[in-house]
Amino acid sequence: MSLRFPPQLDNAVRPALVTGASSGIGRASAEALAALGHPVVVGARRAARLDELVATIREAGGEATACAVDVTDAGSVADFVAAATEAYGDPEVLVSSAGTLTMARVWEMDPGEFAAQLDIHLLSVHRLLHAIVPGMVDRRRGDVVVIGSDVAYTARPRSGAYVAAKAGLENMANQARKELEGTGVRLGVVRPGPVMTEMGTEFDPETAESVINDWVRHGFGRHPRMCKPADLARGVAAMVSMPRGAQITELEIQPEAPIEEDYS
Repeated sequence: MSLRFPPQLDNAVRPALVTGASSGIGRASAEALAALGHPVVVGARRAARLDELVATIREAGGEATACAVDVTDAGSVADFVAAATEAYGDPEVLVSSAGTLTMARVWEMDPGEFAAQLDIHLLSVHRLLHAIVPGMVDRRRGDVVVIGSDVAYTARPRSGAYVAAKAGLENMANQARKELEGTGVRLGVVRPGPVMTEMGTEFDPETAESVINDWVRHGFGRHPRMCKPADLARGVAAMVSMPRGAQITELEIQPEAPIEEDYS
């Protein structure tokens, strides 16, 4: 056992793979990592959006390539990892950020929809770990960041399977982190509170009103502020930029409340 770590590789030779990169936290994380000098492979199902993101990153001086991926399909994940490796070499960073949101009471949600939410938020992350982490272990280095949620321990009503999926994800990440001790591979969870993304914007007015009313009823509406995706991306960047020998295992980012004019 050595108490010393080899120096961190230069970011230019630390390829980063980001799923869910077509919008929200995934897109912001890809831009943040590219700004730090990482070659970034952006993945999502909406290929046209990925091309626009790659153009944006390149215009800003970064290096990026796009590869469509469906994280609910093992074959698609394997193709994504293979394409990323061919483009920039072995993955050094993985950011798992893919997700969708379907709102409903637990017992009213269609079982197929419930299973689909578990798939995209939990099983898909395992597919990525299974495809990428063994190589990181062999090389004795790598950074994995999964996007969790504060609903993992503060369940919000009408969130369908999202609460169960994120609770499972955070527990799986905690287990995997313990199992990775001594390998040189670091795994952390960036845990958002409310974030202004596309998730939830497609709800019809009746659903949105029911969700908001229930959240306020149970104490989840203390103030109207929400985080921006860039706020979470800063957390992702900090996690993978830690010097060797230290790691950020969990990072929760919550929106700051507006400053009250009369605070007494």
